[in-house]
Amino acid sequence: MNKSYVIAALFTLGLAAWVLGGYALKSSGKETPDAPAVAKTAAPITVSVRTQEAKPVEQFIVAQGQAEPNRTVTIRAETKGQISEILADEGASVTAGDIIVRLEPNDRKAMLLRAEARVREQQSAFEASESLGKKGYQTQRQADQTFSSLQTAKAELEEARIELERIEIKAPFEGVVLSSPMELGAFVDVNGEVATIVDNDPLVVSVRITQQDVSALKLGQSASVTFATGQQRDGKIRYVAARADEDTRTFRVEVELPNPNGEIPSGISAEARVPTGTVMAHFVSPAALSLNDEGKLGIKTVDEQNKVTFHTASIVLSDVDGAWITGLPPQARIITLGHGFVQIGEEVQVAEEQGKAEPDGSREAAALLPTGSVDEPTSRR
Repeated sequence: MNKSYVIAALFTLGLAAWVLGGYALKSSGKETPDAPAVAKTAAPITVSVRTQEAKPVEQFIVAQGQAEPNRTVTIRAETKGQISEILADEGASVTAGDIIVRLEPNDRKAMLLRAEARVREQQSAFEASESLGKKGYQTQRQADQTFSSLQTAKAELEEARIELERIEIKAPFEGVVLSSPMELGAFVDVNGEVATIVDNDPLVVSVRITQQDVSALKLGQSASVTFATGQQRDGKIRYVAARADEDTRTFRVEVELPNPNGEIPSGISAEARVPTGTVMAHFVSPAALSLNDEGKLGIKTVDEQNKVTFHTASIVLSDVDGAWITGLPPQARIITLGHGFVQIGEEVQVAEEQGKAEPDGSREAAALLPTGSVDEPTSRR
């Protein structure tokens, strides 16, 4: 037989034996050396957890505004004339009744003297008429005319006195002369501007509050104000607008505070802080915050079964150290490290974290007013 046929036959028999041998091994349930091992169950992920209690956090509404005078009035002349004296220059402090400007009297004193003489004349005529009437020598009509002339003379005298008094233009209340445009020797007409006076005690701080926050404010409510100068005063809310501004939808609120001797000038920037109560909150690092599948901000915690839970949170105060949030139970096991690698409902291994999360200092929550905003002057931080 041909040698090549013999080799082919032997190769075919060997291949068949190898295939049949492998089949026999599988049928008998024996594992081949190359069979893969059964995959083992993965161990739970380890996360860092801190157990902490909620703390009372004082809430404030904080708004930016400016200081305004309690009263401002522009004094105008009630008569005309030439200025003969200026007794209170710009920046001068005045009290109620102080003379600011005096006009030339001209013929006003002579008019007063004539009016006084006229009254004396009519008074004598009236007394004589009354005496004659008692004796029956004068009719009632004549007596009435004499009495009418006396009353007219008295009215003219009062007008002359008032006109003479008007040459002394006085301060209506205590304050500071803000401006005085008149010069000595200048002529002022009726209703001409003489000076502007401001009253800075008490001082008023005007702020704008959003429609979401205005319901928390009441008349007489305490407020603390810090000025751009660094000075601070405590006051009370004296006015809350009954209607929102049509453009900004904000409400004007005024805080009145003492300002002895006008120490703090009006017109400067100020920040008003109005306490509105306390809330129980947890302090967390910003890195511990995350978003759920719905895009809501919150915190992942671990329950008693070491399963991951998610709590929607509201930030009531934030700073460089972290944030005070609500929405968690009074005691919470907060995941501080590893929250980005676990899913809600997943069981985890817990590594308890030690240490204090709350920063030093007071705990305050506030609604803030951005300094660069006009249309939306307050926002929560």
